Amino acid sequence: MFDFKFDWCKEMECGVKIIDEQHQELFRIIRDIEQLIMHECQHVTQKQLLDIICELREYTSYHFYTEENMMAKYQYPKLATHMADHMDLKDYILHFDLSALVQEPNRTLTALKEHMQEYLFNHILQEDRDLCLYLIPYVETGILEPQAIS
Repeated sequence: MFDFKFDWCKEMECGVKIIDEQHQELFRIIRDIEQLIMHECQHVTQKQLLDIICELREYTSYHFYTEENMMAKYQYPKLATHMADHMDLKDYILHFDLSALVQEPNRTLTALKEHMQEYLFNHILQEDRDLCLYLIPYVETGILEPQAIS
């Protein structure tokens, strides 16, 4: 797998402001994980490790809730598939091996980063772009709040 830095760039934008903003926040959380890895988890506490996993769990759930509500409200035809994709990631993060994280933080965080890299890169650039292309006409006609478009 290629190495990907979680620095947000314009090419990652989907075109719906709220989704892009939430993707940027997910990238920030993964950048925090990258920083721990770059420093080989030196001087990191168990609390810091657990906090970052909890933050990732909570924000991922929040983001998926936002997207799924929009998909349901505007009758997105790929809702079930998209939600199943979300469920796979939520399940992965929910069942993340916390004891391994504490015992081997650098190895475990590297595996998490690689999983998130693969998931987010494919999901944002494919699935979420399709979703946003579907939602943009609702923004343009004023049905979806104007602040939702970037």
